[in-house]
Amino acid sequence: VYGDQPEHQFSTLPNPLKSPKVDVLYATDRALDKEQGVLLYGYDRSFSLAFGVAGIDLGKDLSWDELVAWTVTQDSAPEDIQPVVNSVTEITRFPSSPYKYTLEKDGQVVLDPTTSSEREKVQEHIQDTIKSRLKLTDRKQIHMHIHGIEDEFGETLIRLAMTYHLYGRQDVPILYSWPAGKPGVLRGYTTDRESGEFTIFHLKEFIKTVAAIREVEQINISAHSRGTDVIVTALRELVIEARASGVDPREILKIGNLILIAPDLDIDVTSQRASAEALHFTVGRITIYVNDNDKAIRISTLLFGSDERIGGVDPSEVVGWQEESLEATNNVDVIFYSGDEGGFLGHSYYRAPAILADIFLLFDGKLPGGSHGRPLKRLGNSMWAIDDSYLE
Repeated sequence: VYGDQPEHQFSTLPNPLKSPKVDVLYATDRALDKEQGVLLYGYDRSFSLAFGVAGIDLGKDLSWDELVAWTVTQDSAPEDIQPVVNSVTEITRFPSSPYKYTLEKDGQVVLDPTTSSEREKVQEHIQDTIKSRLKLTDRKQIHMHIHGIEDEFGETLIRLAMTYHLYGRQDVPILYSWPAGKPGVLRGYTTDRESGEFTIFHLKEFIKTVAAIREVEQINISAHSRGTDVIVTALRELVIEARASGVDPREILKIGNLILIAPDLDIDVTSQRASAEALHFTVGRITIYVNDNDKAIRISTLLFGSDERIGGVDPSEVVGWQEESLEATNNVDVIFYSGDEGGFLGHSYYRAPAILADIFLLFDGKLPGGSHGRPLKRLGNSMWAIDDSYLE
């Protein structure tokens, strides 16, 4: 991740962060599953969104100095660190949805006063918790991650904790976990897909709660696979809501970076639902990582009869209107990955050191291209190439 120059900020971290243990905040509408030793959440749905903190131990029997030494070494696996979720503590929980509303004589729909009061108390509790975490970092930014299908709650916590650690423990990490992981190949995928639709209201509530924190300067959101559809849909509805209210969605949502990795999105549908709503005008920058050797995306393409899905685009097959759309924007980049990472299906390349390194440089505000400090190979207007030699 660091290449030949292991730049990091571990030495200047405040003492509470100098520990092999990492605390990751989470929001989830998974149903509780207490049979896993610690309090975790399964793949069933909950009508109430929970918020809490998870403690992850990144290094088995490692001291802080040993963990830092492991982090910056060029050896890929000098220690078997065996990260583990030690604790999960639920802090608060939103009222169950659908909320209760009343219809006023003037046609206005008003949230039930009792529900409104309960909701405000939950939001204040969440905001106070995040504020306390913001005090530990110089950058007042949030990194919110939204996983894909078949991901278990504990696994996603560990991955986000490791990403947060590798980045130098900057920003405040928050996992948004929706009810994914239903067993079964076809049945599991279709159930997870609908669970992604189920979670939209809760995700919107959570984003609005976080964005309303005055101390939060920017929210960076990364999403993988079906999680990309979840976040794009939620942001689309938030943007429509903001514009209808006469406010600038950029100011109230504070979305700096929207990162879509292996997006399981139909190109035509996304162009009509997101591009046609000018979603790119409401965020600082949109970065899309794709891999034309992604077999999971190929299966999804066949399953839904798509002409093409974004996550499997081949750079040689980008058609005229797609190039024109990219050229018309100045804040959307499509990055084509051609490395060997990604597992059996080539779908999990978000774990590749090259991808992580590029995302960290993106978080640091660097634009694509070697002259800007991100050595991506230019393929065309807003199109770039990356492979596993990125760090060499």
